[in-house]
Amino acid sequence: AVVSTQSTGVERTARSVTVGAGFIAPFVTFAYNGVDKIVGSSQTILSSVKKVGLIALFSPITNTGYITLNGLLQGHSVQRISQKIRLDLVEVLMVGYCVWLPTHFSLFVFVPLQHRLLISNIVGVVWTGYLTYAANRQTGNLQRKHSEQNGNEERK
Repeated sequence: AVVSTQSTGVERTARSVTVGAGFIAPFVTFAYNGVDKIVGSSQTILSSVKKVGLIALFSPITNTGYITLNGLLQGHSVQRISQKIRLDLVEVLMVGYCVWLPTHFSLFVFVPLQHRLLISNIVGVVWTGYLTYAANRQTGNLQRKHSEQNGNEERK
């Protein structure tokens, strides 16, 4: 079957909502609850650093899951999804750490519990926009990037 590389904004939005509601939200809720049980609900700087560190450990799972499920919903092959993960995951993780680590630290130290969800959701909208962009970038660019990496490795 031939899979179109073009999708409408409605299709991308539907995929993001499906992956977000079916995987990301339940997984993040599970992770946050686990972190609270391990570290406790204290708002000290030390406990906040521990929470942020533990949450950072879940990022590879969350982002790999998002890229995988998004690719599956687009009808991509496992090989193509694996290639996308190999080529994009480090960048997505680095951007995610730059966005979410300071956000979470600030939330845990400075923001009262009743306002954390609102602020987290605002940042989450921006993050989802980036993640959707990263998950839907053209494979041609990825293949060229992969070829350049392989060419550099062969010259070493």
